[in-house]
Amino acid sequence: MIKAAAYNCEPLQNPFIFDEVYSMISPQRREHVDEAKTLKGKCERLGAAHLLEKLLWENHIERPYVYSSTSQGKPIFIQPKNVDFSISHSNFFAVAAISDKPVGIDVERIRPYDRDLVERFFTKADLEYLESLKKTDVNKKFTEVWTFKEATCKMMDRPLMQVLQWIDFSEYCDFEKGSTYWTKQGFEFRDFYITLCYEDKRQPIQMGLYNPYDGKYY
Repeated sequence: MIKAAAYNCEPLQNPFIFDEVYSMISPQRREHVDEAKTLKGKCERLGAAHLLEKLLWENHIERPYVYSSTSQGKPIFIQPKNVDFSISHSNFFAVAAISDKPVGIDVERIRPYDRDLVERFFTKADLEYLESLKKTDVNKKFTEVWTFKEATCKMMDRPLMQVLQWIDFSEYCDFEKGSTYWTKQGFEFRDFYITLCYEDKRQPIQMGLYNPYDGKYY
């Protein structure tokens, strides 16, 4: 089982919508929202939390939702059992994924290619791959590589620096290792790029965009 969706956090800037959505999420997620220092941070955290718990509810996974974290800082469930999840947010846009196997998701606004950053932190193969692309393609591919690394880090529960420097994007594809399948899928929404990585065979995932203003997926 793998489910994922995206969330437009911009309507949460309206205090009436914010308060209504805030009342829907679990107490631990409210505390996490409250810890954010800016309105943008609060809206993004609230959107991610609402989307996560909405995905659980839509897939008949009932409350209570009790959270903890691993030694690497990855958020995990204590309750419900046997459910993994991942969330990410950027620039009033949030994403979430749930699965019965390890899963990771990341979203970023498409950003300019940064060769210096890639030389310093990515693998040599990553640099060669990005340098081989046309200028018209390199910004989106750079963002795709970055979100892939972040999502893989979350899926594997490994330090980001290990994933940045050890795993080559250009050599990674769906593959079988023993009885384990690793899959990555990419999605584009407006000027955002999303990468979803999960431990399973490829699934037919349709990444809907949820708008809290009218409560609908698009």
